[in-house]
Amino acid sequence: MKTLLSFLLCILCASAPMRETRSAPLPAELHAGFAEADITPPVGAIMTGPELPITIDIADHLHARSIAVQNNENTLVIVGLDLVKATRALADAAIAETARRTGILAASILICPSHNHSSPFIPPSGPNNKDYIATLPGIIAGIVAQAQENLQPARMLLGRSLVYEGVTNRRVLSKADGLAMNIWLKDLDDLEKHPQVLGTEGPVDPELWVARFDSLDGKVLGTLVNFTCHPNMRDRKVLRSWSADFPGVIAEHITAAYGKDTVCVFTQGCSGNINDASGQTDDWRAKAALFGEAAVDAAQRATLIEGPVPVACIRRDIEVHRSDPAAQREGAIARLGWRPEMFEGSKRRLAEMPEILSVPVSAARIGPLGIATNAGELFVEYGIDIKKRSPFRHTFVCELTNDAVGYEPTARAFHHEGYETLAGVNYVTLEGIQTLVDTAVEMLEELWKEE
Repeated sequence: MKTLLSFLLCILCASAPMRETRSAPLPAELHAGFAEADITPPVGAIMTGPELPITIDIADHLHARSIAVQNNENTLVIVGLDLVKATRALADAAIAETARRTGILAASILICPSHNHSSPFIPPSGPNNKDYIATLPGIIAGIVAQAQENLQPARMLLGRSLVYEGVTNRRVLSKADGLAMNIWLKDLDDLEKHPQVLGTEGPVDPELWVARFDSLDGKVLGTLVNFTCHPNMRDRKVLRSWSADFPGVIAEHITAAYGKDTVCVFTQGCSGNINDASGQTDDWRAKAALFGEAAVDAAQRATLIEGPVPVACIRRDIEVHRSDPAAQREGAIARLGWRPEMFEGSKRRLAEMPEILSVPVSAARIGPLGIATNAGELFVEYGIDIKKRSPFRHTFVCELTNDAVGYEPTARAFHHEGYETLAGVNYVTLEGIQTLVDTAVEMLEELWKEE
């Protein structure tokens, strides 16, 4: 009897329609792709900086590097540039051309200069380096298209080194008047003018982040790096040669560790008041090796991200008030040892700007990593605040992204004056800066809640 019942049950099971046994969809799969291109300007083009030196040589080449990460239908693109900045016009043109070629949403494309000071002058207006700048949107779109073609299943690993050596807060307080002086000002050595230096005005951010992306067979495809320090280790006025400064040295160390095909995309943290501690010495490359070694160490100790790695990005253009050129205290420039007429041009440009500025802010996520952006040279205190308030376990901030809106000091810094607070160097009011910071945190919270 048992044999007959078993036989009948087998027939019934064989004739019944097949049912879906999976109760939930399988985890989405992360894809990553990288690409890079040489963007070294011709020798003879003008370098950034107040003296606008004309280049006579190439010390090392400048690059544009791109990472594309994708999960399901969501794609995020981050482009690292060895440039001092990207104006809104340049960033918009690059984003539009990239979206046209690739079909990637414009809101999901982040253009992130390293703020390299040994790169070409990128003016807000004027003909300088115009032909070179005009080539950049096409080059950027090309490497993003190549990164898109290179997309493949990948694993994400996340690592961090803490760098306590080689960086400093570049604003110190003078006992003479209680106000800020920048560390490069020669007057600081005058004991009559500054009998005492009362320490640095604020902190540094020691985190050097490396997100590593490996193919499924274990090959390192590329890295996404974030670190907070002005790339101004070289004396560009003396050397007058193109260089990627320390972000280029970091890339060299990554490729030496993982192979020449490994692409290192660098993004700048909130370095508005953070400089390297070397002060433009001849052995800058040897000192920059400290940062390169820290990046390799972070990559090698990186932890595999288990489970699904969602990808998302949102962008908003926020209206904020521009600074008032007339609000600057008379004497604020002279106390720094400069002639006031040196800043007349920048004050005029500020006065010609609209009273309301439209400034892009983006937030993105790659798994447990939150990424916030800002379009200015944001002071480090704001970056630390964003990290503290972010709902993500790990967060980094990319400054000068998709636009360049000048220095963004804190309330304390405005009170202490100093170079970064001068009209024409600072574009956005204190209230506007706080609005941009708060918006970035709100957008991170939105991405976190969606997941």
